[in-house]
Amino acid sequence: MASVLQGVFSLPAFKQRYAASNSHFENCPELLPADCLDCQMFKISDGLLSGRYSHPATSGEDQESGKRFQEGIKPNMFKALVGRGHEEFSTMRQQDSEEFLQHLIQRLRQEAKQKSLPEAREATETFKFGLEQKLVCSECRGVRLKTDRADSISLPVPVKEIEAPIVVGEGDGGSAAPTKQYEPVNFASCLNLMTEAEPLEYNCPHCKKNVQALKWVARS
Repeated sequence: MASVLQGVFSLPAFKQRYAASNSHFENCPELLPADCLDCQMFKISDGLLSGRYSHPATSGEDQESGKRFQEGIKPNMFKALVGRGHEEFSTMRQQDSEEFLQHLIQRLRQEAKQKSLPEAREATETFKFGLEQKLVCSECRGVRLKTDRADSISLPVPVKEIEAPIVVGEGDGGSAAPTKQYEPVNFASCLNLMTEAEPLEYNCPHCKKNVQALKWVARS
């Protein structure tokens, strides 16, 4: 949850939508702020962006480093509200960040729809994009296009293990077991893997038979 909130509030759309100058708190129709997702989002925005909480603690030190860390914010009310009724996010278990992001986007859109807010002005619109699937018949070269709306994509990550050097242990004359190491992966290679052509069997409506086709995905 923490990584998702820090990520979305680094986006201009969320900074503008939940700006401190907004008068939502003066006009909120909910009796309790704990029941209003907008109230909770404004509180998170203020906590992350105002700078009032990015100072070292006034007391207490870390026992190992001796440093005083930021007191930070604890979004307990936000977590309770956004996870209410959800089998996974209403618990204290470790959660998948992508799944939480999708859940948060859905909750914010539901909230906007219930309050009849203009969809185009909502910060969640910044995530919307189209995934275009192109299918090409290998015989007639006919093309079939399909565009799906999406908010996120999962990229394949090519993993190639490299041989790690053996570390000689100290004091016992032995050697420690080598740890696994992997080649660095750049972002472009992940995108290339996602968009490369994939062969498959296809019942072509023009050829009237099963043929080999190529399918690939591109962002539109």
